[in-house]
Amino acid sequence: MKSKKNKQKKIGEFKFSYIFLMLVFAAGITFLALSLFVPKKAKSDDDTLSTVINETEKKNKTESDENGNENPDNTPKQFEGEKEKTDTIDAEIAMNDVSDGKYTLQISIYELLGEGTCKLHMETKKGDTVDRTAKIITIGPDSSSCDGFEISTSGISSGAYDFTVTMTSGNKSGSVKGTIKI
Repeated sequence: MKSKKNKQKKIGEFKFSYIFLMLVFAAGITFLALSLFVPKKAKSDDDTLSTVINETEKKNKTESDENGNENPDNTPKQFEGEKEKTDTIDAEIAMNDVSDGKYTLQISIYELLGEGTCKLHMETKKGDTVDRTAKIITIGPDSSSCDGFEISTSGISSGAYDFTVTMTSGNKSGSVKGTIKI
């Protein structure tokens, strides 16, 4: 009779161990899946050629530091009523990537614009240039975008390109600059 209880106890312990190991295995698989499929939020600063530099943000940060850190926590300015109207288009680079033989550049514009154009000018230190033009399109109730630039890398020389996208719409204009390695 004692051996039957010991046998049942061992079977119960085995079931508990088996369930515990399965839970650990499932947690490990979940962690692995999340780490593989969730995009990384920050890029390494080591790869300076593919790091996008948004000149407007850099300028604003420098001005803030020169003015004695007037806005140390970088909180956005608050406006009452209508937005402050300027002749400058507020934009930034949304995508700057080379993959599958294509260079893709997308610009987000943080205001609703009518008709307009985006002109891309790329240049290497050797003097190789690429120029493209795209339309400004509406993508939401209060935002626009350049229609996008998709350039085959097989038609251009490889190397680091400094680029400027100049946007114009009516009497407003703006530009963003960056670098890409092709």
